[in-house]
Amino acid sequence: MASAAALAQATELYAAVLDGNPIHPNGWPIRIIVTSQTEARHNRQAWAPSHLISIRAPGTKLLSMIDIAAENHLELLFGDVTDPDEREAARPEAIEKTFAFIDSLPADANLLIHCLRGIGRSTALTLGILARYMDPEEAAATLHALRPEAKPNRHVVGLCDTALGLKGRLAKQALRFPAKVWKPGKG
Repeated sequence: MASAAALAQATELYAAVLDGNPIHPNGWPIRIIVTSQTEARHNRQAWAPSHLISIRAPGTKLLSMIDIAAENHLELLFGDVTDPDEREAARPEAIEKTFAFIDSLPADANLLIHCLRGIGRSTALTLGILARYMDPEEAAATLHALRPEAKPNRHVVGLCDTALGLKGRLAKQALRFPAKVWKPGKG
């Protein structure tokens, strides 16, 4: 059983992005941390996610990651490349698997998403996840609050944009990264 201090820390770390989420099948209010593989490994006990999405390039290993039940861990294999013709480029199936995994999350899920550096692939996927529940501009502002150093992988964002039928609106928001200070977009 977790201590009261550990539960309080997890509550603060995984602050809900939405007060309520009637769109999600289980009402998940988007409790999420976006990080690098190294940060995830070093903070695995403190962060204690209930669910994990790991993104790594084919042919690489996931090093001593968080001990979590297999059904709560989605592992995606694609590189941090932007050319869709590259062998290691993300494919639409990765986005479909991610959205299916997200749809299965219980309302109390604490999700950690990581890639190697926590800047490109994981932030792009997070932007797509957020855009399922909010306007693309709000999703981008939320991502910036979660991971200010984000530089979402343009190809992965494009796949999310297509999957969500946003007709380039999400891709347009991704162009605003990186940004030291987030400013509202111009109408």
